Amino acid sequence: MNFNIHSPELAYLSPTTRERAIVIAQQMILHQRVSPKEAIREAINVAKNWAVKSVNRQVWKRLKKADREAI
Repeated sequence: MNFNIHSPELAYLSPTTRERAIVIAQQMILHQRVSPKEAIREAINVAKNWAVKSVNRQVWKRLKKADREAI
């Protein structure tokens, strides 16, 4: 089921994070019977946390690789 999800907060997210937030919000609306406003709010938080973890993991891998090359 495709819900129309529009929120000004989504405009400030990167395209990948925005897509993830929309998918999460759709799943929450469908499975948890949450209001669209609440689903968007929670989905944005989850997607932002995912993006930060993803970026941190990539930075950590680059630092680890640089350490290996330095040794």
